Amino acid sequence: MKDGIVLTETGQQMLEKILAFWPPIMHTRRKEKIFRILSFLMMEKGVTEAGPDLVIDAARYVVPKSYDPLFDMWKDPSSFQKFIATFEDLDAYNAMPIQVKRWDRPVGKRPAKKPEDMQVTAFCASPRKNGNTDLLVEEALKGALSTGAHGEKIMLQKIKMEYCIGCRQCKEPDYEGICIVKDDMTGACQKIINSDALIIGFPIYTGRECAQISTFLDRWDCFERFRLKSMLEPGRRALVIGTWGYPAIDTYDHVVENVMSVLNMHKIETVEAISACGFEGMLHGLDEKRKGVIAKFPDKLKAAFEAGIGLVAG
Repeated sequence: MKDGIVLTETGQQMLEKILAFWPPIMHTRRKEKIFRILSFLMMEKGVTEAGPDLVIDAARYVVPKSYDPLFDMWKDPSSFQKFIATFEDLDAYNAMPIQVKRWDRPVGKRPAKKPEDMQVTAFCASPRKNGNTDLLVEEALKGALSTGAHGEKIMLQKIKMEYCIGCRQCKEPDYEGICIVKDDMTGACQKIINSDALIIGFPIYTGRECAQISTFLDRWDCFERFRLKSMLEPGRRALVIGTWGYPAIDTYDHVVENVMSVLNMHKIETVEAISACGFEGMLHGLDEKRKGVIAKFPDKLKAAFEAGIGLVAG
């Protein structure tokens, strides 16, 4: 018992199993948060003891949804085993449910320009050409261009993109360049400046945005100048596309939202977003020809095409 919280024997075992996922230095803080949520859940359900399912439900409120695979494995082992089977059986792999979600659009957000007067730049952060992220980005760009807009796609894997070196030269009052690091990001940043709308797609491999998009957005720090003045004026719009392997469509919403928040810091408003998942197993989201399996689902790709239209015309 702690602070009025009583756990069943199996509830205590589940709490210990959950805490063991983190290093001991984190246990006290995580336990306090779990117990705080647990007290509300027990009150809501009118119970005096918390079993393993309720402990898991409380823990879900404390950590990002990227922990769902862990909780699913404990709470519903048979269902989780169906996911594991995709790594060993081709039929199970091909039966993996591919999901695509077009996020709800903000109400009343229309572009200031006509589509035919807009420049769209798409940045694909996937290292895999013709992978699922690339195919979705390509389809979104096709949607935007179908309205009469102008644009191009840039594969971040193909350009020379160094890390931000933290020199802070761009923050000096007399600095007039884009970035002191001389690589292809100078041109990419200029394209962002010249664009009315951006499409940014990235895969999630390790519970967070991939290295390419992380480095890319780090380099955007050059847009913030002396006394926090921004090089980018408000008015640009964005479509963000996030993809991952685990077959739950909201597992990494918080990562997609994090990218949206970075864009918002630079006065770029995300008006369209696509999440896509189910790209895991024996061939890691590819078909036998090493192409993204999303290509087999034109109805799913349609969501990206329509989001591209909405980016510039909605």
